Amino acid sequence: MGVSRSTAAQRREQAISSGMRVIADQGLTTAAMQQVADEIGVSQPYVFRLFGSKQAFFLACLDELERRVREVFGQAAATHPRDPLKAMGGSFRELVADGVITGLWLQACATARRDERVAARCRSLVSDVLDEAERLTGTTSDDLARFLANGALVMLLQALGVDLTGGSRAAVDSLRAKEATE
Repeated sequence: MGVSRSTAAQRREQAISSGMRVIADQGLTTAAMQQVADEIGVSQPYVFRLFGSKQAFFLACLDELERRVREVFGQAAATHPRDPLKAMGGSFRELVADGVITGLWLQACATARRDERVAARCRSLVSDVLDEAERLTGTTSDDLARFLANGALVMLLQALGVDLTGGSRAAVDSLRAKEATE
């Protein structure tokens, strides 16, 4: 029986999946690139060959982040047509629950401060996701702004290790209660 080899497209997909998780935890470092290569069973130079550069690899991970968010929003809106925005918020909370999306997004925002290409991609990603939310819900700009703010709050609280089980408001209340007792 012969050994099955992955195609470059399959390796790209594997690298992106692994890279999202590794970058979320470690940032876009040489060590992270090596860990991605090790996880998918290739050399680090091969990972660079697949994408052309570390930055291009990072941008591909952001493309996948956007794809996942849009997919979750589309499914939520289709499943709950009476209140699609609320359903999309709940689905987003589930999507970010493992910390990968949140960690990757925080790394992207930090990188965007010094890399205009990443900053432009981040702006485009937010714009495209908001356009998709508007298309799916027909909601107003004010509601979209609140929706974006709530999503950002969820990711911030998650990154800080705050329990979100009871929702964002309960998490904020628990933070305030802790601060009052300390």
